[in-house]
Amino acid sequence: MKIYHFGAIPRPKNSYGKLFFLMKLSFFFYLVFCFQLLGFNGFSQNSVTLEEENSSLQSIINKIEEQTSYTFIFSNDVIDVDQNFSIRVIKKDIAETLVLLFKDTTVSYKIKKNHIILSKAKKQDDDYTISGIVRDANTGETLLGASIIIKNNNNGIFTNEYGFYSITLPKGGYLLEISYLGYSTKTLDVELNNDLSIKIELKPSSNELDEVIIQTNQNNKSQVAPILGGTTNLTASEIKKLPSLLGEPDISRAVLTQPGISSIGEGTSGFNVRGGNVDQNLILLDEAPLYNTSHLFGLFSIFNADAVKILKLYKGEIPARFGGRASSVLEIRQKNGSLKRIKGEGGLGLLFSKLTIEGPIKKDKISFLASGRRSYFDVFFPLFRGNEAVDKFHFYDLNTKLSWNINKNNRLYVSGIFAADVLKFNQKEENGEGGFDTDLDLGWTNTTATIRWNHTFSNRLFSNITGIYSKYDFSLGQREDLREEEIEENIEETVERSIENWIFKPDFTYYLNPSTQMRFGLSGNLYQFVPKITGTAGKQVLDKEKALELAAYYSIQKQWNKLSLQTGLRYSWFANFGEENIAIYDPNLPQTQNSIIGNRSVKNNEISKTYFGLEPRISLKYDINDQKAFKIGYNRIFQYIHSINRQTITLPNDSWKPSGEHIAPLKVNQFSAGYAYDTKDQNYNFSIEGYYKTFDDIIVYKNGARLGVFDNLETELVAAKGFSYGLEFAAHKNKGKLTGNVNYTYSVSKRKTKSNFSSEQINRNTYFPSNFDRPHIFNLTANYKLSKKWEVGAFFTYQTGRPITEPNGRLIIDGDAFITYSDRNAFRIPNTHRADISFTYTPRDNPKTNWKGSWNFGLYNVYGRKNAFSVNSVFDNNQLETSQISFIAAPIPFISYNFKF
Repeated sequence: MKIYHFGAIPRPKNSYGKLFFLMKLSFFFYLVFCFQLLGFNGFSQNSVTLEEENSSLQSIINKIEEQTSYTFIFSNDVIDVDQNFSIRVIKKDIAETLVLLFKDTTVSYKIKKNHIILSKAKKQDDDYTISGIVRDANTGETLLGASIIIKNNNNGIFTNEYGFYSITLPKGGYLLEISYLGYSTKTLDVELNNDLSIKIELKPSSNELDEVIIQTNQNNKSQVAPILGGTTNLTASEIKKLPSLLGEPDISRAVLTQPGISSIGEGTSGFNVRGGNVDQNLILLDEAPLYNTSHLFGLFSIFNADAVKILKLYKGEIPARFGGRASSVLEIRQKNGSLKRIKGEGGLGLLFSKLTIEGPIKKDKISFLASGRRSYFDVFFPLFRGNEAVDKFHFYDLNTKLSWNINKNNRLYVSGIFAADVLKFNQKEENGEGGFDTDLDLGWTNTTATIRWNHTFSNRLFSNITGIYSKYDFSLGQREDLREEEIEENIEETVERSIENWIFKPDFTYYLNPSTQMRFGLSGNLYQFVPKITGTAGKQVLDKEKALELAAYYSIQKQWNKLSLQTGLRYSWFANFGEENIAIYDPNLPQTQNSIIGNRSVKNNEISKTYFGLEPRISLKYDINDQKAFKIGYNRIFQYIHSINRQTITLPNDSWKPSGEHIAPLKVNQFSAGYAYDTKDQNYNFSIEGYYKTFDDIIVYKNGARLGVFDNLETELVAAKGFSYGLEFAAHKNKGKLTGNVNYTYSVSKRKTKSNFSSEQINRNTYFPSNFDRPHIFNLTANYKLSKKWEVGAFFTYQTGRPITEPNGRLIIDGDAFITYSDRNAFRIPNTHRADISFTYTPRDNPKTNWKGSWNFGLYNVYGRKNAFSVNSVFDNNQLETSQISFIAAPIPFISYNFKF
């Protein structure tokens, strides 16, 4: 082992070495002495002696400069040198002198070499932040939209989509009032000396307070409080109170009870908002987009109300964080799952049943939710088997969610839905010469998966980072066996369509103070559109289309004394990319198959066309007082994908197509203004709102367009522009035995083709009503508490009949008959109206068990109104005969048993 010795003093080997060592040591001590002396002299040269009483700062500065080598640097505009100071120091160094001189003043200083730089001292930061999560005390469920009011100044905020809140206030004592619809109000007395993190839990309030008088602590039907106009909140409990088809609460039907919302007809999926098409609505389930939300061709939606926490509909001013759809956003949030105990609810109906289970995996830490529904129509159809037999006809859906509170700053959510419809149909026919055998196999599915990470960077900065996968699949298979004498023919064909999304969205919220909140983020959405046809003749190759949509957004919400502002800007960029072949058309001719003069080939993943634009959003609210408010707003939105369909309704086989070389994105501008009024006791809310919208580059079918899936679809389409305007009146009653709402909408929606070629112009290039133009809509919803056990609900609607195009003659050419038609949408089906009623019986709870049950029964379409869904016209004996088709033409009774445990 080698040992190295390190010493401060070397060991000389001879006398010369010793002498040399002593010389170095002496020189070292000499240097130390010199430096000490220099330091002493420097200190003495900069020592200060002052004894001043109420002397000007300028005078004190002059005396310091006389006694030291330092020079003061400052601006007379910043430093008031005439202000008086008092100081007493004897032979103090400059640093200590300056500390004593400027203590407890607004003057700040910095020493740099021989200069002393004076500036204005920053104001001491006495602001502190209260932040946290608001939850349900019984389940641990986060409460989004809960109100936190600062009673000292009557300011306040709402919790975000994840129950998070943040309030920054000056040092002092405050009284906070926290409230949420259906929960007892909670008050907190807070002494703010430092930043606080407070977890708030609210207890559900009883629905049987004051015997049978329903009490609520916060009214989310008020349009006075929100800055944005045209917004609607609905909870699962409100949805369940509405009379429904076959007793199943349905989100789509609940949306249709709101002002400004209409549909094409009964038994149809989708809804139209303020003159917009069905595909102009962005429907999000835990942030995942959905493209067809129907079961059984529109009779029911795919949303199980038992799994839903809340929904929010934006139809007026749409926040900058949303994009891609031009008319509305329906944001649906699922429950997170109880963190406290295992609980469940479900129902048994005439044609389907459902069950929801939720609870903690680790108490107060990890929870789960699983909710499923399954119809059993297919059980009954074999009883009615004949020549036409339905082998399978059912739907099912499954909602799942996992929530993990990792720590106070991190939360993780994983959720998804799988919904499917299955229909298999067989028809046989035999005769003396042969017969036929037809099999039809139809189905569609929705699949989503969402993972979200909530992270609290600080008590003011909150983030949510989301990854999403969404897919919609449709398939239609048909097989026909034809037998005629000795000839047998087999025909098979399968049509498949799908649209997939891969989405990544980081979103940030910064709470500057109670009156200022900023939100910003990015969004990336990768699309894939897959059409496919296979059959007896082989596979028909259609281009798979891909597209990428990127966006960045920023918004700020600011409140003053009476004025509130929410404004934002979204920048969106869209690219369509190959592999595909793009037709080139003669610019002097209409776009038809015959006007193609060439093709442009786009390689795989090569960008073929890009679009981009700025989408400003602004909303202003002026509070006349605590009960009255006036609002105005403006939106501009781009929509880059389109639903291409000939029908006036959304069907499972609708084809979606991205904007590209020949199809431009839809551009919508909306202006709105409204007035809201709440009575002093919050028992009644009233609102009126008007809007005007412009549409540019709407896609419509040409007259005589061919249907089906084929290349060069743009040859059957034409771009149009349009406008819509309307007035919406709404009134709500929130307390007492009788609660409910009434609303009326007057609206106009029209279109006009943009083509310069007469063959492509519709109605001679004049404005015509859109397919969903319904000028008058009246809705009435009411719930009445008969007793502690009985409650009755009723709904009534009246709507102007929608526009249709009717046959008006027949033309014979070379012996062949052709039907001629009126102008586009020149006629209307008869006006529609319908009443529904339901009764709910809730037995007294058994205190020995957690089981709670209720019976729900009633009638859908009480008086059997035969509302026209469409009109069919045919020629018979040279006479045009018109018949009316009604989808639901008789009263439909229902009964279901619902339970909780």
